[in-house]
Amino acid sequence: MKANPVVNCTLIIRSQAEYSATTQAVILRCILEMPATGQRSGFTDLEALLHALRAELVAIQNQIIPPAQ
Repeated sequence: MKANPVVNCTLIIRSQAEYSATTQAVILRCILEMPATGQRSGFTDLEALLHALRAELVAIQNQIIPPAQ
């Protein structure tokens, strides 16, 4: 029986919410970390974090299924 290919990857999202009394706003700081490579990326914009996370997940998917030519 043929086994399906499997790729395991750990992605860690760390977040910190900080209240600024001067601007009376909450600043969200996030880090996307890949422990296997030690790569870390910092974000203060949630959309940028989601874009980077999506790119990492697509790259993992492409390890199993090469992108269409």
